[in-house]
Order: sequence, then C-alpha cells, then structure tokens
Amino acid sequence: MSADLVLLTGISGFIGSHIAHLLLKSGYRVRGTARSTKVSAVQERYKSYGDKVKIVSVDDIIAGSFEEALKDVDAVIHGASPLAGKASAEEMVKAAEEGAVNILRQAEAAGIKNFVQISSVTATRYPGYTYLTDKDWNPMTREEATAEGVPSFVAYSASKALSERAVWDFVEKHPHMEVSSINPVFNYGPFAPEYDIPDASLSAFSTNSILYQLFVPQLPIPYSFEFVDVRDVAAASVAALCAPPTSEVGRKRFLIAAEPWASGKEVYEYISQVRPELESRFTEEAKNSEHAPKHYIDNSRLRDVLHIELTPWKTTVLDAFDSIVAYEKEWKSKGLVPH
Repeated sequence: MSADLVLLTGISGFIGSHIAHLLLKSGYRVRGTARSTKVSAVQERYKSYGDKVKIVSVDDIIAGSFEEALKDVDAVIHGASPLAGKASAEEMVKAAEEGAVNILRQAEAAGIKNFVQISSVTATRYPGYTYLTDKDWNPMTREEATAEGVPSFVAYSASKALSERAVWDFVEKHPHMEVSSINPVFNYGPFAPEYDIPDASLSAFSTNSILYQLFVPQLPIPYSFEFVDVRDVAAASVAALCAPPTSEVGRKRFLIAAEPWASGKEVYEYISQVRPELESRFTEEAKNSEHAPKHYIDNSRLRDVLHIELTPWKTTVLDAFDSIVAYEKEWKSKGLVPH
C-alpha cells in the first residue's frame, strides 16, 4: 500500500518548504504546486526524494483548474497566499479569498475530505483586543480592506480573515469535509533544507527579515517580536491531517504562538552570548528596544487537540540567525551581493 499523497500549495515558500520536509520525514508523498516558471527549479531541490515528490504547475490559483494536481490525492494543505507588500490590496484579497475557495471546492468535488489551510493570527484580531482565542475574528470587510490608502499589512490581515471565513462558509454547506485552520503569528526559525535563495534576495528571508532588521541601522526596529517557530507551524499543519473529527473536537481552528515572546534587546543579549562574533552587528536600536509584550494568544486548542509542544524562543532565534549567516557566507563565496 502506497503512502498517502498530500497536495501542498506554496511548497516553495518559507513555511511551505518546512511542511514539505516534515511530510516527507513522516512518510507522506508530496505533490507541490508552483508557478510554471518555477517548477523545474523547485523540482530540482527535491530530487533526492525521487518519485516521492512531484512539482506541478498552477499559474492561476483564483480560477485555474486543479484537476490534474488533485488526482489520487488524499489530503490538501493550502499554504499559497500573497504576502503583504507583494501585491495590491485588491489582488491580495482576491487571491486569498477566491483562491482558497477555488481549491477547496475542487478538492471536495474530487472526493477529498481532508483540508488544512494556513491562515494567520491576524484573521482573529479585532479593535481593542487584549487576548485572542479561536472564537475571535478580524471584522474588516472586503470594501474596507481594498479602500484607497489602506496600509498593505492591514489589507493582508483582512485577506486572511476573509479567506478563512470563506473556507468555513463552504464547510458549513459541506459538513462531511474535515477542515483545519492553522493561525500563526510571525514565523521565525531556520530555513528548510530544500529552501533556496539563489540570487541573494533579502526579501526571500520572508518573516526572518524582521530578525535581520536587528543588523541593519537604516531599517526600523520592530517594537517587539510576536512569533512562533516555523517548524512548529509545520508540525501543526501535518498533525492536523490526523486530528480527531470535527464531530468530536469542534471546529479545528488553531492559534499558535511561542510562549513567551522576546524583545529585540533580549534577542541581542542572548545571541551575543552564544554567538559573540555577531555582537557588533546589532544596531543600537536593537540593543535598547522595548520589552516584549504580555502574551495574548490562546494556544490551548493547539495543545489539547494537536498535542504540539512549542519550541523555546531561544532555540528559534539562534537557529534563525545561524541560517541567515549561513546564507550570507554562501552568497559571499559566490560573489553575490545581498539586495
């Protein structure tokens, strides 16, 4: 009997590559989607896995056909979605909301019942919040999110909520489907072995770029670091494939955040202790940044249903910085200049 086949959208991304790596380690076969221009490059990264990984082309997530991509698939993990600043507000909302429903609808039509969506804690944030649970929602409408002058991250946050609401609305009409939503804060941590940044583009650091800001004086210092280890997000995504049915545990919406968080100053002090060669690279702003905020994310569903234990923040940031520095050394050896 062959191993279960999982369709993974967004396999080339920071989170997606970790999900793929863990799926393969756990014995699954993986079919990943990528734009046609990236298929061969992404397939090359997984060549050591032979026929356990196949990358297929999907250029239009909003209205394109997933018929071939879904053939013989047992479950779907949907992680493809535009990042803030990578598209206009209208494009971001449309791709997130309509793209999720497009693949979910086609998965249901293909007889696939198991679907995991990578959402965001921003889908739960409401004005004046002090503590967030799986029952909370970002109330922003599509019209508000796409209005002129709306900041990119605000539109991104709304796109996550609108996308997730659309998925749950579909599930209410198709209750035989087992759907889970993974809602992380910012993801930090090492890059997966199959991840690649061949052109020295700092934007490919993804949310690790927030950590990188601690090295760059001209970049703004984040007030605090509300984060989770990217490997924990991957673990939750894979665990959700085997979660108990909704009839037993209720709606499977899982907020996920490290406990506790750390400030830029705390990160600086720890990294300087364990990697003293990096001490001089931290900016003065990082060394004197504010304390981390009080934790306000309810992780109880994550622990009770998926049995995920969270990675300590020191492990996360150390592995992230080691991974960042490794890329810097690789680029330097190839004569590449980060940009």
